[in-house]
Amino acid sequence: MTKAKANLDWLPAAQATLNADPAFRKLGSADFKLGLVIGDDARLVVFEAFEIAEVAQANPADMRDADVVVEMPAKDWNAYLRQRARAKTGSLLSLDVEQRLVQARNPLLRLNLERYNRTLQALLDQGAAMSLDKPAGAA
Repeated sequence: MTKAKANLDWLPAAQATLNADPAFRKLGSADFKLGLVIGDDARLVVFEAFEIAEVAQANPADMRDADVVVEMPAKDWNAYLRQRARAKTGSLLSLDVEQRLVQARNPLLRLNLERYNRTLQALLDQGAAMSLDKPAGAA
């Protein structure tokens, strides 16, 4: 049995698409660092003002710099993106209520998940749409 590979390669393309989208700006200013630890892959996404300022390859140790960290097995992450693209699952916020997938260094930073939920979900939904074009298990 092969291990599922994390599906995070869409992040730079989603960053470019959202930064060019006036509707993304209308979600409001967001200033936080999102850590994604998906299977063996990790990325740090920096939101500044009305844009996604940076998407960087990272390792789990780099997550100390993140305000909010989402950790999921690659298989579950890929399934979430596929289901989200088909409107068959809720937002990350609702999933977190059920499974407690989001971590933070302290309770105040954890509130960034709720505060910037629409901005974060816009990124994930853009990635879900981009991932839908790829076969299951593809990066």
